[in-house]
Amino acid sequence: MGRIISFIQKLLSFFPFFNPIKTCSSPQSEKDSSFRFHQNVDTTCIDILEETMQNPAAWVLNMENLEERQLARAPERWIRHYCSSHRMLLVGEGDFSFSASLARAFGSATNMVATSLNTTEFLFSNYKKAMENMNELKTRGSVVLHGIDATEMANHCYLGAIKFDRIIYNFPHAGFRSDEPVKSHKRRNRSLILLFFKNAKEMVKDNGEIHVTHKSNRFFLDWNLQGLAAAVGLRLIQELPFKLSDFPGYRTKYGFGGDKNFNCHPSKTYKFGLF
Repeated sequence: MGRIISFIQKLLSFFPFFNPIKTCSSPQSEKDSSFRFHQNVDTTCIDILEETMQNPAAWVLNMENLEERQLARAPERWIRHYCSSHRMLLVGEGDFSFSASLARAFGSATNMVATSLNTTEFLFSNYKKAMENMNELKTRGSVVLHGIDATEMANHCYLGAIKFDRIIYNFPHAGFRSDEPVKSHKRRNRSLILLFFKNAKEMVKDNGEIHVTHKSNRFFLDWNLQGLAAAVGLRLIQELPFKLSDFPGYRTKYGFGGDKNFNCHPSKTYKFGLF
């Protein structure tokens, strides 16, 4: 295993936009946490290392494409607030339809890392188009990762080594529990977002942005995203109405099974940055 990590470090050293890769942290002891669903950072790191050893040329090519694209100042393509020259991390993807929508708009996905908390088996069983979307992303050059916990991602051996222009988390939600009091539900969701902000702050560039798209009515307003961001040293840059039609092909999936779409109206995209 040590030789594999050394091999990856040597590969990444060729690309100046990478910081030295971090060593995967050992799983902490189990403790009660209402917002941690599972912890498999080590497993994900091993998966990445194994894929790299199987096809290191593809890994290097993907990274070179991103670097050359930026150095050559290739023509930029935009879809709403997102540009093909942004190095982007997408967190908490459902069926990966949002990432795929961006990739189609850009004509490429070499600038993107798309992640999900769920396993490939879960995605295959629950979302009809998930595998198709993931295959499209990989074909277009995206890195696709599974088992990524938004509350711990800054410690990830791959992600923690990169600074991003945009970090995007659409409709974060900690899930429902039967007969759970409203206050408890709100507390769990606020904990999820607070820890996401804490991690994202460590991974965003000085002039980068952290985007959270969130429903903007009733119960959801009480989560107070701006207050949570301020608590970890982030400032609100802008908030804009979110229109699903701006992202062709995007489907808002429930994150805990089933292939139904939830109603995301009304919603806003909140943009945060460093002070």
